[in-house]
Amino acid sequence: MTNASKDLSFVVGVAALSLLAALAAPAAQAAVIQPCVTAAAVAGPNAITVAPIYGGGQIYCQSSYGWSDTWFADSQPATYDQRKDVLSGDNAPDLTYRRPSGALVGSGNPYNFISPWLDGGTLNAVYIGSNWRVINDISVVGNVGTSKITLGGLDADITTTVLGSGITETFVFTNNTQETILDLLFSDYYNFHANGSLNFTDTACPTTSYDPLTGTVTTVGSNSGNCSPIVKNGSMHGSQLPSAWDLGLAAAVLADIAAGTYNNALGPVVGDGAIDMVWNLGALGVGQSVTFTIFKDFERVPEPGSLAVFSLGLAALGWSRRRIASARVA
Repeated sequence: MTNASKDLSFVVGVAALSLLAALAAPAAQAAVIQPCVTAAAVAGPNAITVAPIYGGGQIYCQSSYGWSDTWFADSQPATYDQRKDVLSGDNAPDLTYRRPSGALVGSGNPYNFISPWLDGGTLNAVYIGSNWRVINDISVVGNVGTSKITLGGLDADITTTVLGSGITETFVFTNNTQETILDLLFSDYYNFHANGSLNFTDTACPTTSYDPLTGTVTTVGSNSGNCSPIVKNGSMHGSQLPSAWDLGLAAAVLADIAAGTYNNALGPVVGDGAIDMVWNLGALGVGQSVTFTIFKDFERVPEPGSLAVFSLGLAALGWSRRRIASARVA
């Protein structure tokens, strides 16, 4: 099965202007392995595995690199259903650090994304390159997926747990290089589609905002205009407050990541909103480790019909209580 409902391509340029130009170009369609999109079906180097993790009536499609672009925060469909996909805009971690000499070490692509594959919200994965390599490919047991990757001796053990209405993604970074790692900056690009990813109209519907007191980004869908019914509202935060973040429309945030700029905006952003949150994990001596967890949650949103029935029920309950109260007074 191929995805033909979106025609924007995510092609990496050497600078932000190249990225914006590429986003306007038609996309080459990639194969979809039900119910997850896998880059292994796309011609190119470093093909990766994307595995479905089932838990709590939902599916989260996770790769060895911690990148996902498919989250069915609902029932578990037998085949891919773009209407129910709330994360087709990518959830992608990135990382940089400095050597004692001051030299910057990154992933090797303009955004320092850990994953060598991304799709920019098109569900058509494109190879962007990465210096990270897989030590242990992703393995799923029950509702938990694990993998291990390395960046020249900086190892990352990734554990993804899918349960209830949320997901935890824990990274354990261990310095197995021969020198101290300085200024370890870990970040996550998050693009949630509360109205699903059925068409372009739906990506223009949600509102995304950031709360600096809790370090939480929240995306809320809309039933106005031609928007599809809300699938789920979603939120994301880390195990510590970020040192910086960039909030805006997805294309603008991607361009800012490439340029290394952060606006620390609060929103709300109406449309295909995204955020890149940056956490400073400090220094790591040789042999030392640091653990960081990303929390992703969704809110179950009743359908409009369910809300009407619920409201009628509350009204009936209130009327019944009034009658009982009147009878007691009489």
